[in-house]
Amino acid sequence: MSGGKPAIGHSPRMIQSVFVLLLLSLFACLSTFLVTMGAQIYKNTIDSSENNSESRIMTAVVRSAVWAEDGGEVRIEHFDNLGITALCVVNNFDGEVYYKRLYCAVDQDPLDGDPRPYLWESYTSEDTEFTVESGETLCELNSFIPSIEGKILTAEMESKDGTKSTIRMYLRAGGAEQ
Repeated sequence: MSGGKPAIGHSPRMIQSVFVLLLLSLFACLSTFLVTMGAQIYKNTIDSSENNSESRIMTAVVRSAVWAEDGGEVRIEHFDNLGITALCVVNNFDGEVYYKRLYCAVDQDPLDGDPRPYLWESYTSEDTEFTVESGETLCELNSFIPSIEGKILTAEMESKDGTKSTIRMYLRAGGAEQ
């Protein structure tokens, strides 16, 4: 005949179950947080790597083009009617003159339908009139401004994300005293 009051208290097994449930919930929240942070860090690393790669590619293209053709005459050409300034390497092969030009122009007929500026390379003979379409696109580039002082070639470039790079090269064999 115990009096009619129910016992107020929790069994140890119920407290243990609640504690385990709280620990599992905390683990799930922290795991989700760490995965989210790791994904963001990974994305930032990939974006940074991509930007560095684009910068290296655009500078390497210009350096390689000039070094490969440095035996010819290196000069700057202005095509005012096209709005283009080109870095031009003139080579004479047994009386036949060829022009290798690097320039920045907008691709008017892109495959994806969105015209964007690119670094172009054109290799034409003396008999062929220069047009923007006579070259092929190398990489996206907002601007390319070459200049020559003495034997020093300077090329200022801006990538599609706005990163600016400047190349300064000594022209070894190709003359270019301007």
